[in-house]
Amino acid sequence: MMASLTEEAETIGWYEQRLAVEPNAQARAIMANAQGEEFKHFGMDLEFLVHQKPKWRVALQDILFKEGDIVAHGEV
Repeated sequence: MMASLTEEAETIGWYEQRLAVEPNAQARAIMANAQGEEFKHFGMDLEFLVHQKPKWRVALQDILFKEGDIVAHGEV
């Protein structure tokens, strides 16, 4: 699952790069839609790991979905 999480993140990045340089609006829309699917897959992979790996849950519970300074939340 860790490899899958990495692959999803890489794919999201590839779409980000392609979207930044694609001049055709329809092509950008298609790629943005595909990238959205990769966001979902990344989220599912991460959620699986959080459920299966208690250390991940502990590490992430004070960081994810919090308002304010991300670094400060990581220092808790």
